[in-house]
Order: sequence, then C-alpha cells, then structure tokens
Amino acid sequence: MKLSPRIRTGGGLLLLLSATQLMAQGYYVDEQSALRLGDAFSGGGASASDAATAFYGPAAMLKLGDEIAINLAVISVRSELDGSAGTLGGTPVSGKDAEADNLDLLPSVYLVHQLSEGLAMGAFINAPYATGTDFGDDSIARYQTTESEITGIDAGFSLAFQVHEQVSLGGSIIAQYVNARTAVAINTSAICLAAENAGDLGPYSCDALGIDSSELGSDTYDGQFEMEGHNTAFGFSAGALIDLTPSSRIGLNYRTRIAHQLSGSAEVTFPAVASGFTSLAGLDNTSASGRVKLVTPENASLSYYQAFGSLALQADYSWTRWSRYDQVRVESDNAVVAALAAQPQTYNWTESHRFAVGASWHFSPQLTLRSGIALDKTPIRDNDTKVDFAFDDYQAISIGMSYRLQPRLTLDVGLQHTLTQQRDIDQNDLASAGAHLQGEVTTRVNSFAAGLRWAL
Repeated sequence: MKLSPRIRTGGGLLLLLSATQLMAQGYYVDEQSALRLGDAFSGGGASASDAATAFYGPAAMLKLGDEIAINLAVISVRSELDGSAGTLGGTPVSGKDAEADNLDLLPSVYLVHQLSEGLAMGAFINAPYATGTDFGDDSIARYQTTESEITGIDAGFSLAFQVHEQVSLGGSIIAQYVNARTAVAINTSAICLAAENAGDLGPYSCDALGIDSSELGSDTYDGQFEMEGHNTAFGFSAGALIDLTPSSRIGLNYRTRIAHQLSGSAEVTFPAVASGFTSLAGLDNTSASGRVKLVTPENASLSYYQAFGSLALQADYSWTRWSRYDQVRVESDNAVVAALAAQPQTYNWTESHRFAVGASWHFSPQLTLRSGIALDKTPIRDNDTKVDFAFDDYQAISIGMSYRLQPRLTLDVGLQHTLTQQRDIDQNDLASAGAHLQGEVTTRVNSFAAGLRWAL
C-alpha cells in the first residue's frame, strides 16, 4: 500500500522548506576595510579615508590620491543554545548541545585613480555577505539546521565627478555573485508516527515497518537534506558629497537591492534501516533541481566628517530594508518539491537602523590612531527569532591604527569587539520539522583586519 501523494509531500518533503530557509542566512558583513574597522565604520561616505571609498561612498573618491588597498578581515562568531528540544508528544530530542564556532576570512581589494581634474574612477572586489553556521548533524537543533553557508562576492566599477566647487556626485555598477549551501536532518520517526496516528499506514505500524517507536527523538532513522545554489545579479549605488567648509563635509549614499534566483540541486537521503517505511511512503533517496529567491536589501546612509587640526570626528547613520526578508519560497519543476511553494517559511523582519561615531588622531606623521562605537538595531522580532537567526542589537567597540611604513606604503590595522548578544527562542516547528526548540541563544563576535595601502 502506497501513501497518498499529499502524505508523501506534506508529511516528508515539507522538511525541505525548513532547510531551504537557510539559503538567506546571515547579515551583511561590514568588515570590508581594515582602516574603517578601526573607527567602527563611522565615516561612511564622508571620511574619504582610503580606497574603500569606491565601495562605501564613491562620490568622495575625489578627496583621495591614486591608491590601491588590499585587506584581509578575520571574523570569529560563536553561537550556543542553552535549552532543549522536543518532538511528537513532548518526547525529548537527544543529541549534543547546539554550538557553532565559525571563523570567516574576508579579503578585499580597492583601487582609486584620478582621471582628470574633477573626475575619478574606482574599482573593488569584496565579500559583503559571507557567513556560516555548523551545529553538526547530531545536535538537538538538527531538525532546524545542521549546516549552512552563504558567500556573496561584489565586483564593482565606480565613478565620481565634481558638479560644483562644493558638490561631487558618484556611483557604482555592482555585479554580485551569491553561492549558498544548506543542510538539515529529517525527522523520519516523527513523519512515520504522524502518518500512523492519522491512519495513513493502513494495516501497517511504524514498528512493523522497522521504525522502532521507542527511538523517537534519537538520530537512528534520521534522513538528510542538502541543497546548494548560486546566481549572479546586478545593482548599483549612487550618492553625493557636500563640502560645508574646508574641514567638514556631509556624505550621502544609496545602494540598491539585488534580486537573486539561486538555482541548484537538492539531495535527500535516508538510512537503509528506515527503508521499510520510506519505500512505502514514497520517500526514496532523490536528487532534484530547485530555485530559491533571495534579495540582498537596499541600504541608505548619511555621514558627517569634521576635522580639527590633527583630530577628526565622524558620524554615520544607515538604514537597511531588511523587511525584504519576509518569506522564503521554493520553486522547482519537480512535482514533490514544487508542492512546498504553497507553504513558505515566514520571517517578517523589520527595517534596521545603524548608528556609529568615531574619531581619528594623527599622532605623528607616521602614526594615526582610531576608535569608534556602533549600534545596529536588530530587525528580528521576538516572536520570529530562530536558532540560526537569534541576533540581538549589535553593539560594537573598535580601535585601530595606520602606520606609514614607507613614503608610499601604509599599514592599517583594526579590531572590533561586539558585546555579547543573548536572545530567547521558542521555535515551534512540530508541523513542518517534527521538532520544538526553546531556550536562550548566546552569540559572541570579534573582528580583526589588516591591510596595506599603496599610493600610486
């Protein structure tokens, strides 16, 4: 006796949607300049401190000389859940604690060149979306996520031109490549018992089919789902720099959203010990193509810079339209996977607001010291917090320095410490993943970056 098509997709492969939600995991990563990390990125599009201006605020490139900057940032992220997980009937999910330690390496390269009086060009390659989580396939959070990774690489060309003695305009064309991978465990025991309780197994029981009901909550019969996809899309940025006085200026910059449709392959596998049930249910090991829409959101910033001799102060406000991340829906030519599109995962994020202030002190002709603080309000509502999206308000403290090694060569170093974030979660996925996860997630983030700048 075969289970009905509705049971086969709704009871089993509905888990694909829970896994595919992770295709959009991760925040925008601001660690794209060693110099700017040292002042908490408080200069925005007004400071014109290094060639990374081609990315952060191209209108300010006219303030620079010809320059190449190469950076490498190291971001350490540790997440751990203090809580518990349950499955059908409140049975505990066995496994190790949900903990993830990630170390991301982010290189970046920038170029600024003055073409003529009042006209400059720039180019950049960086990775503003680069995060990952790996809780392992034996943690208590495995039915929500086991592993996910996303990498977004931007390559851009920028121009700046002067339209008035106090006003410059600039913009960039951006090509963005995104590759994402996700994996999640499938709660085969819960699928079987739910079908048995609904009378969908006919004369069979889970025990008769080789699924020992006493092992509900263990990983004995767990299946695995993995999906990977990629895409390249285009966007642009535009902005202005206004000189208020010879020592003060305001910068504005806007970066558009970039819409991706990640295309790739999904693979579902089940252990041989569960084959009695999975064969009856039509849950055979399978590979299929799939598509997931992902939008990297638009961003706008307003920056201010003021110099007082050897001391400079700067501030930045930025807005990001994270409400773009409201739902994740799977599309596929495969009939089973396509059935998931009717039940998308919902996130309901809100807009976010970031505030930063910083200062730099030219201590000597060779040495410049920097510091800054930043606050980034979380876009995640309390009711929508998930184990892989348990970020609270981002509060960071930065220090840094620049040291001139040679007349044309400068070393930049930056260090940022983020205050510990703690967020309660109550993630009830019994209907989709056969699991309920609750507790408190603690996240710790530290960043370090070093770079070299050559004056051409």
